Amino acid sequence: MDRWKGRVALVTGASVGIGATIAKELVQYGMTVVGCARSLDKIQALAAECKSAGHSGVLIPMKCDLTNAQDIQSMFAAIKAQHKGVDVCINNAGLAHPESLLSGKTSAWKNMLDVRTHCGSENLRRHCFEAFRDN
Repeated sequence: MDRWKGRVALVTGASVGIGATIAKELVQYGMTVVGCARSLDKIQALAAECKSAGHSGVLIPMKCDLTNAQDIQSMFAAIKAQHKGVDVCINNAGLAHPESLLSGKTSAWKNMLDVRTHCGSENLRRHCFEAFRDN
């Protein structure tokens, strides 16, 4: 992991669960981690925890709704301006609504799929590819 020290990682869904754990681990290894999610306060708390633990990296909280193409574009523009791009992208974001497949609301299922496939993942992949190419 030494070769990744000081490099920039983007972790989506970094506010809770697997995303938060991955972000924290990368910070422990000395990476600059941009943690994005819809809930900024949870990532801010995790960033404060990482800082107080004295980890060699840093966690930078960023609010981003992956169902919103403009949010994704703005996030990558900010990362490029502040950190010259992304070296690692961990697309972990996901969400769930307590909706039955047969009787649940279509809008809830569309929202879940948008985060994992259409707008979220496709847009994210395109911007990550551009960032990798530029680096």
